[in-house]
Amino acid sequence: MEIPIQQSLVFSPYWVDLSTSGFDWEKFQDKIDALPEVLYNLLTDEKTSNFIKTLTQKYAPLSARGADIARIIRDVVLTDIYIGDMPAQISSKLGVDQNTATEIARTIVSQLFAPVIDDIKKIQLQKFGRLPGSGAAQSSTPRPIPGADLPETGGNIIDLRNK
Repeated sequence: MEIPIQQSLVFSPYWVDLSTSGFDWEKFQDKIDALPEVLYNLLTDEKTSNFIKTLTQKYAPLSARGADIARIIRDVVLTDIYIGDMPAQISSKLGVDQNTATEIARTIVSQLFAPVIDDIKKIQLQKFGRLPGSGAAQSSTPRPIPGADLPETGGNIIDLRNK
C-alpha cells in the first residue's frame, strides 16, 4: 500500500517541516549542503520514510508521532542533537519511558543508521568532540599526569610521617 504523498512527507526527515511556519529553510539548506552525500540520501530516501512509518506502527504510543521521530533523526544527522542524547530526546519529545526510548534509539542506530554510521560518527565527533561510550570528550588537550599535583619534595621521596 502506497502512502499518499502529503502524508509521506510527515515521515521524511528532509520534508517534515515543509509547511511549518518559521522554519529557517536557508539555514537548513546550508547544513544539508555541508553533509556528505550518503547522509543527504538518508534524509531524503523513501526507505527512511518507510522505516519511520514502520517504527510508529511497532510502538503504539508513537502512532501519531512520525513527524517528531523524523525531526529527531534529522537533527542527529545534522548534528543539532548529540547521538548519545537520542534516547533522552525520544523520551521527552515522544512521551515514552526511558527503556522504550533507548530501545527505539537502538533500533534507529542498528537498522537505519547502520549503513552510514561511520559518516554519522565522523560528523558527530567533529561537532561534539566525543562519541557515545568513549568516556570523556576527546580533544587535543593533554591529559593530566597522575601525581603531577603532589607537593614538591626536592627529590623523589615523600616523607609521609610528617604529614
